[in-house]
Amino acid sequence: MADALKGMMNKITSDDPEVRGQQLWVMFALSLFLVAGMNWYAYIREPDIVEVDELVEYKNEVVKVQGTLISWVEDPYGSGDDRIDAIIEDDTGVVEARWFRPGQMPPIGTKVTVMGDVIEYEGRMWIQSLGAGAFEWSARDLPTVTKLAIADVAKEPWLYENTTVELTGFIGETITPDATFTSAYLGDHPNYGNSDHQMHIIVRSATHEWIEASSKIQVRGTLQYQQRDIRWSLMVQGSEIIVDSSHNILITQLDWVDEATWSYQSGQLVDMSGLLDTNSEVWSLVGPNNARICVIPLSSDTSSLEAQHNTLITFRGRLTWSTSSSQWCIDATNGEAQDMVIPQSAPSILGLLSADPLSLIGDENQRYTVSAFVKYAIEPSVDDKRGFVVDAAAYTPGWTTVAATFPGPRTSWIEAGQSIVANISILWDDQDMRIRFIIHEYTLGSSPLPRTLLWDDGAIQWGYALNQRVYLDGKAAEDDGQLYLTREGSDLKIRLSSISNGIGMDDVHRNQSMTWEGRLVEYEVDEVSMGFRLVDADPLDSDGDGLADTIEEAFGTSPFSEDSDDDGVDDRTEYEQQV
Repeated sequence: MADALKGMMNKITSDDPEVRGQQLWVMFALSLFLVAGMNWYAYIREPDIVEVDELVEYKNEVVKVQGTLISWVEDPYGSGDDRIDAIIEDDTGVVEARWFRPGQMPPIGTKVTVMGDVIEYEGRMWIQSLGAGAFEWSARDLPTVTKLAIADVAKEPWLYENTTVELTGFIGETITPDATFTSAYLGDHPNYGNSDHQMHIIVRSATHEWIEASSKIQVRGTLQYQQRDIRWSLMVQGSEIIVDSSHNILITQLDWVDEATWSYQSGQLVDMSGLLDTNSEVWSLVGPNNARICVIPLSSDTSSLEAQHNTLITFRGRLTWSTSSSQWCIDATNGEAQDMVIPQSAPSILGLLSADPLSLIGDENQRYTVSAFVKYAIEPSVDDKRGFVVDAAAYTPGWTTVAATFPGPRTSWIEAGQSIVANISILWDDQDMRIRFIIHEYTLGSSPLPRTLLWDDGAIQWGYALNQRVYLDGKAAEDDGQLYLTREGSDLKIRLSSISNGIGMDDVHRNQSMTWEGRLVEYEVDEVSMGFRLVDADPLDSDGDGLADTIEEAFGTSPFSEDSDDDGVDDRTEYEQQV
């Protein structure tokens, strides 16, 4: 082998003209071998392990992050996605990992290694992972769990901050199987009013089973101090809650006289006594003064109950709201009957407000979990900001709008059409004479894509996009020291404010007609007129290679790949070399 290699090298370095052709073939073969070897190394090499505060330097690259799993939620927006959003913390910060087609999740507090692409969009950064191998951990990475009583935490909670603890207690409200965010209290007595201590818990991710109010449960989670609410909270995963099936839960007996308070038991198992009326299509219990509440039995119980018509009975089921008949019902089918609404979902709250708003107003301590959408964009603010939530991402017939107050401070915009899961209370706003959601805690979904504007749409149509992120085609030009975005071949223009360190005004893009992305706002032209302005704007650059999509499409490179031909030279550099 050594002699063969020595002979090959002698031929390459020989000055003999007779072997010059052989030299070229050998050098060509050697170069192919080296290129193949480099490609093989790039394919099999392990991604770099980076710290969270360094991720900004690895945009669009595959990396690994090692840290502690502090929270996760499955299918965060209830859209049916096969996805888990997890929060990973290391010594430098926290990052969200969006894991598609995920595997099994470890307990909270586990030391994990996460692999995925570093994604950055509008200042938000996350790791996007795919497949069961994206999260790695071993038995030695599992957390050390401290078993405590609620009274232990109440005495000295700071001793257990950011540690994994295990508590046993009685939950104060019913949790639905598909709720991905629930704020509740864990007490040391099954009757919530008799508890000496109540530990606030935030349940993330679905439990996939009903957990009834007053159930005895065991939870593991991370204890954290909530500065805004000035309280300690235990972050718990719904799938890790253990219910003690041997404990008999407390079933509330509804009182006909206190119908106004029934909404407080929404979603809970209740008992109700009355005369059974089976003569109409919708069965009901009849109370004093001919008051009624509908009942929905299990199909297996229908025959036996029908024989008890006009008999005084006690019926047990889940208190729900019927959208078809606009009344309370006791549902023994757990809400599986048609037109029945499971509480803690967006339609239940909005439906109840529409049918019987007075029953939901006035108790500041009553909390609901609502899934909705933001109607108008809300700017960053250090104070509470008033806005609106709706039951659909875009206008549809029957669109329901409710006023809401969003807590501050915030450093980024909340976008129009952005999904939101919020923990709320419902109050009457004397100043505006309307019902208002007071949002205490919320989680936002991904920002919707910018809206495309056309110059021919006109000012009225543009007004519907105010304060939203938009796309607009045009060429940047200066006039009397003011920067404008103009429509080529016309006098139409709007003011333009580009982002700092953007690409829009560099040598490559200056005087080019491109698709710009920015936020459309209004400014005062004079005392009686307003004008449009595109702020925080820059040409659309989907792959972040510094070359605008419009130019890439004309040049023949891909707007979605930094190096379209995989030759090691990014598209912008190739464009500059050829232009």
